[in-house]
Amino acid sequence: MSKEQLEGVVRTVEALLGEAESLRAKCQRQSDEMRQLCEDMRNENRDLVERFGQAERDLAEVKRSVNELMDTKVAFEARERQVRKLSKQL
Repeated sequence: MSKEQLEGVVRTVEALLGEAESLRAKCQRQSDEMRQLCEDMRNENRDLVERFGQAERDLAEVKRSVNELMDTKVAFEARERQVRKLSKQL
């Protein structure tokens, strides 16, 4: 192999090494970004789970309140019927 060919090979290898280093740095940045995105998604998921749990508790409270109101309404209507019945008897 001639000196020129050897120098050409060395330049090619140096260029490839530079490109490999550039790609390694790019992959490292992308890996860091992905790691951060995963952490953000885990945090968001925890937040959503917590908010969903609170929404379930709120819904249960609303249902309980509605049931109490319905019971009160039924009792009031029953009392109203009794009053009308007694009024007719008088």
